Amino acid sequence: MAEGRESTDAVTERPVELAYRPTVDDLAAAIRTRAKSTGAGRFRRRLLIYTLVVTAVGVLLSPLGDGHRDTPWHLYLATVAFVAFMTAVPRLQARRLHRFSERQGDFRAVVDDTGICLTTAHSSTTLDWHLYPRYAETPELFVLLSADKSAVGVGVLPKRGLSNPEDADRLRAIFGRHLVRADADRTPSRGRAVGRGAGSVGLLLLGLVLFFFAYAAVRKAADPDAFPGLQHNIAPVSAVALILGLPAVAGAWWGVRRMKVMRIVTAVLAAAVLLVGGAALYRIGPMLHCWGSDRIARGPDGDYACYDF
Repeated sequence: MAEGRESTDAVTERPVELAYRPTVDDLAAAIRTRAKSTGAGRFRRRLLIYTLVVTAVGVLLSPLGDGHRDTPWHLYLATVAFVAFMTAVPRLQARRLHRFSERQGDFRAVVDDTGICLTTAHSSTTLDWHLYPRYAETPELFVLLSADKSAVGVGVLPKRGLSNPEDADRLRAIFGRHLVRADADRTPSRGRAVGRGAGSVGLLLLGLVLFFFAYAAVRKAADPDAFPGLQHNIAPVSAVALILGLPAVAGAWWGVRRMKVMRIVTAVLAAAVLLVGGAALYRIGPMLHCWGSDRIARGPDGDYACYDF
């Protein structure tokens, strides 16, 4: 009987009401939250980061090769424009959505254990919980997410629409009974662990390749007996490869930091890779004072002379 009474009390609990008008900032924040809270959104973010890293590598290396002394301003501008556009995408999408929501006027939402009733000046609809089985929370919003992988459907409930701060706890309790928090939905899986392990190995190999490249690229300048005369100054390219190798190694460990065994194995392998990087730095370091020179030569005393043509 007590259980039945508690169940009845839960169903008949006083609804939580919100009155608000969505803003562009609300919608932009909801879109960003969706990207962080769904697998598809996280995949797109990683893909964007990888694309940006590859682009940055091309931009950094382009002026440093043989015969490429002009500053590639077109690459710099293209990179800046790409970053600016991708950063602005959530707000551009939010503006499009806001034009539609603005025509609806003020919103009134009533939330209880049966679902959500939304009312505007021109329409009224009731949303069952199965339509939005997940939710995420930000300091300003409750964001409802549809069940599909990309969470095409998004509901926005601004906390400022609550009549008093205590209603936020009541609303959170209702969501807790019927919905799953998007961050809590990320349960560990064997597939994800395998993916993280493979990604970690890939990043370690990338760091190793970059360090070996940095070491081998300056071989001619470092060995005047085998390669006499002036050599092309590849030290800047090698230095950039060293710099890029460090975050690759760090990313390998970061990806498996919560996996005890892989974390230990990765740390050991990363230490070995960093030894290769240290050897490359030992060889490249004395050449770096010739950063802006076209040619370089090693003297009998081991010092490097810089030449501009």
